[in-house]
Amino acid sequence: MMDSFAQILQRLPRGDASASNSYSGNATPFKVQINSKIPIFEGQIDADFVDKWLNLLEGYFSVHEFSSWEKIVFALLKAASHVKDWWETYCEQKDESTGSLFSATPTWDSLRDAIKEQYYPVKSYEDKYIKQTMLR
Repeated sequence: MMDSFAQILQRLPRGDASASNSYSGNATPFKVQINSKIPIFEGQIDADFVDKWLNLLEGYFSVHEFSSWEKIVFALLKAASHVKDWWETYCEQKDESTGSLFSATPTWDSLRDAIKEQYYPVKSYEDKYIKQTMLR
């Protein structure tokens, strides 16, 4: 359902100056406001819950134009404190392993992938990864 909603949103004109010229009369573009209840991620090892939680976040992000950094902050606000601690440790370890003075800034994609790697059951993560790569 979120995929079809995202497709609908992509077909709608944006509310910028160039798009407003294409409207006739006094019609104006509408504003979409969605109230979605995104549960707190407690860090449970459950592939279905992780997928559902990430899909809810992706749906929310498809409506609100967040930067990658804002997506990370919002997701961590919707996670238990030990998940936030895990993410900080994960980032620190990544910085140390690269050995670079100019470490890469974390992105939403890197957080999403790291959560899947950490909180999917071991076999489930491997199975889902193989299915996704085969579909591409």
